[in-house]
Amino acid sequence: MTERGNRSDMEGHRARLRARYRAVGDAGLADHELLELLLTHAIPRRDTKELAKRLLTRFGSLSGVLEADAESLEQVDGIGPAAATLVCLIRPLSIHLVTGKKPFDRRLLEPLYL
Repeated sequence: MTERGNRSDMEGHRARLRARYRAVGDAGLADHELLELLLTHAIPRRDTKELAKRLLTRFGSLSGVLEADAESLEQVDGIGPAAATLVCLIRPLSIHLVTGKKPFDRRLLEPLYL
């Protein structure tokens, strides 16, 4: 199949995944599909399905992926700074959503961050 054909198939898959999420929410998607959908926002021109599965294998669960630090995420082939940052944003944003407050980060007390 041509690169154009692969890209068209991938775009169709992403559109169907997005549509399914919007129609039924997270209950309608497996963990790898939720992660795959998230990764499409940081990795626009590559298939992210296998990458999502590799991340789940490496970190053990979706929670494990979302709790990983950027450096650990970037050790997985295919995860660059943009994708690692996007994944790392989910945890503090979730905490903020639930508590209404930013999560405390001890690193802010270290000289490097001052």
